[in-house]
Amino acid sequence: MAFEDAVQLARCLRDLPDVPAAFRAYERLRRDRVERVVAQGRRTSTTKVAGPVGRLVRDLGMPLAARYLARDGGAAQAWLFDHHIDWATPVRD
Repeated sequence: MAFEDAVQLARCLRDLPDVPAAFRAYERLRRDRVERVVAQGRRTSTTKVAGPVGRLVRDLGMPLAARYLARDGGAAQAWLFDHHIDWATPVRD
């Protein structure tokens, strides 16, 4: 996320006439993705602090989840890992 933030902020500072406009555009460009990544992290972090029963369920369910993700070719997580920022496209205010 930090690299994505840096690239987007650099694009905004490069293309917009002043710093306040660049920061407004930066927030507009980043907000949806950042909120989605945070929500995904919140959903997955609850499984990291499991008790004994939770660990058993997690450990038995992990192969099923891996098979599901492999079956769809990783499409379920593509939004997270295949994100692309086009450096050449100018930012508009």
